Amino acid sequence: MRILIADDHALFRDALARLVRSLVAEARVEEAGSLDEIRACLSADPDCELLLLDLRMPGCFDSDPVEALHRAHPAVPIVVISGSEQAGEAARARARGAVGFLRKSLAPAAMQQALQKLLAGEEIEAAPEPAGSLALPHLTPRQQEVLAAVAQGASNKQIAQQLGLSEGTVKLHVAAILLALDAGNRTEAAARARALGWA
Repeated sequence: MRILIADDHALFRDALARLVRSLVAEARVEEAGSLDEIRACLSADPDCELLLLDLRMPGCFDSDPVEALHRAHPAVPIVVISGSEQAGEAARARARGAVGFLRKSLAPAAMQQALQKLLAGEEIEAAPEPAGSLALPHLTPRQQEVLAAVAQGASNKQIAQQLGLSEGTVKLHVAAILLALDAGNRTEAAARARALGWA
């Protein structure tokens, strides 16, 4: 089974690739960071069971990548994975040829469940449209500052110095952030922060 993950954030691609491999050990996972790289991968070998596609990456801003890729490779199932919370985006993606739509703000367990269905050849339910206010994890302004620093790779000691806090307070903030984001460690929290546009 060949799966192509297309996203311009290497950290997110890596996390998604590891998740896919944990679900299907024999999967051949390839990665692309731009529309040109996707086209090169599919031109070299058009046999692909699933394309997980981020809409916002180099080469995608002046054209509709879903429609273009679906037209060029109609046999390749495309699932859009988007960090956007814009209403109507899921319906637009499906109308242009995508077979599914996942929001990056999904909790890890929900993302895993959706991928399991996709890899088993099942359809996934349409992503619920966001309500008037974005359904994002709640973090205090201070926790958002700490998260931004975590996403930049800063240690607790460095964050404490940057924000004028004690190291113990930073540890408490980090623990609360991991809980709010349903992240198992700092790397996952950083990936979630980038997916949500917070870093």
